Amino acid sequence: MITCITNTNETIMNKQTIITALLALVTLTVGAQEVRIDTVIPKFLSNGYFFREMPTLPDGEKTMSRLKDKEGNSVIVINVDATLPKSLIRKAIPREQVHNADQFLNGLNMMATVTSLTQAGVKADGTWYSPKEGEPFPQFSEKDMDGRTWTNDSVKGRVMVINLWYSGCGPCRAEMPILSEWKEQLPDVMFFSATYHDAETAKRITDKHHFTWTHLVEAKDMMAWIGTEGFPLTIVVDKKGIVRHAVHGTNEMKREELLAIIKEAEAE
Repeated sequence: MITCITNTNETIMNKQTIITALLALVTLTVGAQEVRIDTVIPKFLSNGYFFREMPTLPDGEKTMSRLKDKEGNSVIVINVDATLPKSLIRKAIPREQVHNADQFLNGLNMMATVTSLTQAGVKADGTWYSPKEGEPFPQFSEKDMDGRTWTNDSVKGRVMVINLWYSGCGPCRAEMPILSEWKEQLPDVMFFSATYHDAETAKRITDKHHFTWTHLVEAKDMMAWIGTEGFPLTIVVDKKGIVRHAVHGTNEMKREELLAIIKEAEAE
């Protein structure tokens, strides 16, 4: 009798286990189906709204760019300086159905911030101030990640290199480890990076990419030097405080030229 009861209990337990496993499998299957049905990777993002196809936008000045999420999915951003009609908004994909919507929208907000900062000094004729070769480097006062304030007097009599970047600039991030090698080669040169990000954000990014320069943070005034040229901007200043070289963008050839100019200025 005891053996019979034991076998019966085991049978009941086995049936319960099978039923539980089947229910779990059904739940997982339904969940996966819900993700496939409800999650959409949009093709376009306009004025904060996601679309499957290119929307017919109202008249107005338009800007176009591209955003990527951390998984490599991309969306084309087309913004227009006009209000989208309600008929168009009704065709938008609900935000809760968009895959990684927050990542795309955060990227959009970053783009708006960067545009605001870099375009702040652009005049009606399309010109803006930026340190030019042969001119004295402008007066500055900026703090690094540790809270230390740096000024022109801090670097007086020394060669200074400053690299302007922000987190959304892929080429900026890619060259960070290479630029760190320059500091090892030329320990007497003052190497600074400058970004509008706060110290916490800057530290997370520079640590990840092994960028060992002195990092000036929340340097929003310097961002206006970018104008319409784009990041990064790298400036070499000689021991007399005169701009020796300034270049937007980066590639191997530009870096080789920069390094040669830095070495030349340091040797003087």
